[in-house]
Amino acid sequence: MSAVDLTSPANFKYMSVNKLHYTTKYSGILFDMDGTVLDSEGLFDKAQLRFLKENNILVSSKDLSEFKGLSYKHFYPRFMSKFNITGVVDDIRLKLRTYLHEIMETELEYIEGFEKFYSTYITDCHVKVGIVTNTTRLSYQKIDQCVGIGKYFPYSLTASESREPKPSPVPFIQAMDDLALTSDNTLIIEDSQTGLLSAVGSGAQVIGITTSLSKQDILKIDNSIHVVDTYRDIAEYLENC
Repeated sequence: MSAVDLTSPANFKYMSVNKLHYTTKYSGILFDMDGTVLDSEGLFDKAQLRFLKENNILVSSKDLSEFKGLSYKHFYPRFMSKFNITGVVDDIRLKLRTYLHEIMETELEYIEGFEKFYSTYITDCHVKVGIVTNTTRLSYQKIDQCVGIGKYFPYSLTASESREPKPSPVPFIQAMDDLALTSDNTLIIEDSQTGLLSAVGSGAQVIGITTSLSKQDILKIDNSIHVVDTYRDIAEYLENC
């Protein structure tokens, strides 16, 4: 899969009118990827733990929680500093990415309920959809090979194309501009602190799903966030818009 041309209208598929068009005020829904659409955060942990163990650093997944949602630009300096890792960043990045891609080939799955939600509330509906992720385009392409994520998202913006990574609001604002959306008619679904800060900063309505953080932790970020536990909860929210 080649990189998406973010300026080409050909990449922006418009859904036909269906029930969602009549039940929600939103013209577009933007999704985060890891922890929101994909049950992948644990896979990142496995890759990091494997790398650390090879370097005689024994920690648990709890020691990695601060890295969730970070772009590679922010992740590697913090990761190397926290665990006193020395070496060439590009070499460490290549090794971690290799481990992650190996794990993805057999263990990558969608968040429970996402696929049913998409088929029921987005397929054949008049709403623009996109995915906005701090993952690089190369990793996104690997994910697409593993689980075919591209079939759900006609538009994708990765850290490779974004002018700034999350937690800056720029990625979501950039996506809204590309899709001719505004903050008033856009809903963003996120899970991590990094992503939620980005989403709130964009001015759009934000749903926080509790796959990475508790309801209390999400509301500490911003009490305007609508917190849900499942995609069934998101469906009920849209039905009542």
